[in-house]
Amino acid sequence: MIAAEARRMPHRRATAPVAVLALLLGGALSACGFDAPTDRINTIAAGSNERSAQVDALGIRVLSARAGEGRLIGSLANNTGDEAALTDVSGEGISLARFRPVTVAGSAGLNLASDVPAPVLLTGEFAAGQVLTLDLAFDTGETVTLDVPVVKYCGQYTQIPEPVVDLGSSGEETPEGDATYLCEHPHDDEDH
Repeated sequence: MIAAEARRMPHRRATAPVAVLALLLGGALSACGFDAPTDRINTIAAGSNERSAQVDALGIRVLSARAGEGRLIGSLANNTGDEAALTDVSGEGISLARFRPVTVAGSAGLNLASDVPAPVLLTGEFAAGQVLTLDLAFDTGETVTLDVPVVKYCGQYTQIPEPVVDLGSSGEETPEGDATYLCEHPHDDEDH
């Protein structure tokens, strides 16, 4: 019996270094350490985010109720102690229909959907479902470029006042049958 126990002891001693090595490797291969993914900024949002300038552009979208017109929504966060302003929005084939610079107080944020006296209205050849490349220029001398989704005026966006863009005689009316802007898509009940 003693001989049998003696034969088992070396086996137990061999597993101890393996267990210690497994613990060390497990710690080294886990998410612990420098620049871990859990230490990085993770903004899950419907819009586009850009944090490279003194003013962060967060959740930026174009809210569109009809083809060719929309309003810029999202948030601006001023990381400086001084006041900063959005002075221009531009993109290929995009025009500002009506615009006043949007001022953001120092070390503060601003919601473009509700905190501005006049919405940032855009016109151009775009429709819901597209992505526009827009340049946002600030009076800090910085310009950020974002790929901004165009979302339709449905769901959570119906809480945002829909501005009317006067396109004059050159504007195109959205055809009544255009399903792009329908909030409730028709479906055949027999198929469900």
